[in-house]
Amino acid sequence: MGKIFFLIIVINLNSFISCAIIPNQTSLTPPLLLLISLDGFRWDYPDIYQLPTFNSLVQRGVRVKHIEPSFVTATFPLHWTMITGFHEESHGVVGNVMYDPESHATAGYGALNDTKWWAQNPHIEPIWIGNQLANDSLHRRSGVIAWPGSNVPINGHLPSRRLPFDFNRTCRTVMQQAFEWFREPPETRINFGAIYCFEPDRTGHAHGPLSSEMNQTLHQLDKDLSELLHLIDADPYLKTNLNVIVTADHGMHEVKANQRIKLDNYIDSTLYKAYGSRIFLNLFIPKKTQ
Repeated sequence: MGKIFFLIIVINLNSFISCAIIPNQTSLTPPLLLLISLDGFRWDYPDIYQLPTFNSLVQRGVRVKHIEPSFVTATFPLHWTMITGFHEESHGVVGNVMYDPESHATAGYGALNDTKWWAQNPHIEPIWIGNQLANDSLHRRSGVIAWPGSNVPINGHLPSRRLPFDFNRTCRTVMQQAFEWFREPPETRINFGAIYCFEPDRTGHAHGPLSSEMNQTLHQLDKDLSELLHLIDADPYLKTNLNVIVTADHGMHEVKANQRIKLDNYIDSTLYKAYGSRIFLNLFIPKKTQ
């Protein structure tokens, strides 16, 4: 593959970003790009855990050490910000758990299949739709796996190829499925792929960012990425033409039990409704006079 660098594509603190750029495209074919998001991959994991494949990317390009976060720092908002280029106040996805005070509707992880929450602003579309609608006669197709919001139509459009989120689908499986979509014949091949991996976020929440379990998970991800890069390098067309971005939505820090704030000790819980997860809450007061 060609040069690798860490591209500032998602505005988020403590995330890891890398990109392989191979600019040898012909004018008759659309550019090829694979975007890989590793949920909760902290910026310094490659250094802490000595991950050979991730660190090799630095030798082949550039690394961004840290970037300024977009708020809210949660998986759904950040992935929608990343893929649309708009902040939460514009696209409307403000949390993994949301509440609409006008309709009194709530949304959690089940909202992955509900257009109401992902298509709030008709002027905003994800990259995969913009790619497919590009008016350049290059027959662009997008393939998306597990990315938040990819399973619902946006302005009437879905990705050309898509697979929903599934905890039983490993990161290795997701990476290799995207690779296969890029290897298809020109009449069906995708030119843009976006894939979401739920690790190392799940391990981090269960065992912490500095744990033996995290070490095991990260080295498995490093192995998965190595296999993907070897597959790409072994394919003459993709080796020359496929660009790869590896990024993350947020990082993770340890929080001690004695550092937690219990709101019920300070605010009467009957006066408000709270929606959110872990690091932030949205508080709604039912009566405007209160």
